[in-house]
Parts: sequence; C-alpha cells; structure tokens
Amino acid sequence: MTGLPLPAPLLEVWRTFDDFPMETLTKAWVAKTHGPRQRTVEEMERHRKKTGASGNCFDLALWLQHRLHRAGLGADIISDRIADKDAHVAVLAHVEGRAFLCDLGDMWLHPLALDLDTTTPVSGLFPAARIRHHIAGDTLTVSYHRPGDKASSQSYCLRAVTDAELAHATAVNQAYLAQLLVEVRDFSDQSHWEFADHESRRSTDHGLFDEPLAESYAAWATRIAARTGMRADYVEACLEAFAALTTSPSAN
Repeated sequence: MTGLPLPAPLLEVWRTFDDFPMETLTKAWVAKTHGPRQRTVEEMERHRKKTGASGNCFDLALWLQHRLHRAGLGADIISDRIADKDAHVAVLAHVEGRAFLCDLGDMWLHPLALDLDTTTPVSGLFPAARIRHHIAGDTLTVSYHRPGDKASSQSYCLRAVTDAELAHATAVNQAYLAQLLVEVRDFSDQSHWEFADHESRRSTDHGLFDEPLAESYAAWATRIAARTGMRADYVEACLEAFAALTTSPSAN
C-alpha cells in the first residue's frame, strides 16, 4: 500500500465524530415537531447534547464540513446523484495539497486519501470490507469487497455541489421518509451494526450476523440506544413519529 499518512489536522476533526451514529430517525422527529427541514449545525449540536442523536448523511456532511472549515481546512460537499430524492452526500476535504473522501454517512472508519494505491483491496478504511477506488474524469468509484466474495460499489461526482443544489437537495431529502436506518461503527474490530426497517444485524470480517427481532418500539429503542448512546425514550418517540407520518394519507 502506498500513499502518505493522513494529515493530523484532518484526523483531529474526523475523530470528533467517532461515536456519532448515522441515523434517519431524527428526520421523522423533526418532520413531526417542526415540519421537515434541514437543521443548522448549531441545532444539531444542541440536539445531540440533549438526546445523543446525530442525523443522516446530509446532517453529518454539513456538520463535518463546518468543523473542517472551523479548523481552517478546505471541504466541499459532493454527491452521487444530488438531483435525486434519495441522494447520498459526503465531504471532499482538501488538506496539504491532497484530496480525501470523508464519508460519515456511510460510516467509513477513516477518510480515503485519493492518492492511495488500492490496486490490491485495502482494509482498515471501511467496516467489514476491503476497498478499491478509481477516478475517471470527475467520477470517483469505490468498490467494496466483503466476506464470501460479495461486492458492491458507490460512485461520487467530485464536482462540488453548489449552494443552490444543496439547498434544494436538503429540503427534498429531509422530507423523504423512505427508510428507518441506524448505523454505527465499532473501531475495536472494524465491524458495523445496522438497524434497518425493524431488523438489525452486525457485519464483520467473518460475515453477516442477523439479530433476533424485537417485539415492540420500546424494545427496539432499548437495543438502538445501547448500540448508539442515543436516549431510549427519544428513539422510541422517533419510531412512533416515523410510523405516524408514513401511514398518513400525505406520507411519501
């Protein structure tokens, strides 16, 4: 493996998010209590202190960009398909003349240096998977290689999302209640835990392990809280809000 070490200023900011989950539960809580909208970083900071919540990929990307800028580092929002209602966003950081993919929404363990040689799939960057990447024009494609020869990929346009594109995308995405999702990283064994639409599982270097179903919102809230550090009563309120909003006649 070749490539220079990650710059200390970038890692210092990145590590402040180590215990943040990625979760779409808060989208429902915001939509029910205030109407769907993108929260400011200041709101997200206050909300996290109160509930332990974080947010979805848009929240985390804006939050990370804010902290990188505060540290004097360059950072742009990038996306896979910014015009789609289920767009994914991340941050492209520019530090010491180098570029780094910083994707908290997909729960990367560390930023990906775009000058890293991944001819041979590299471990230690993404939970329970080795990765390769290549760049063609302004498109970055990451391939994930998981146990059992399972593979998938994700593409990003390296062109910075404009303010107008971002404003439209955040409004659309935060109102789009498509899936209940909570994800966390475990740095001790580079595994990944996920709650998705009332199922939960762990992804490890040894494979995927499904967990028993829970019998109630309260039971799910207890399990999610134990994994994420979020307040169980808040998680339960979010699950109830999601159910109420997605079963209403005007739900997406």
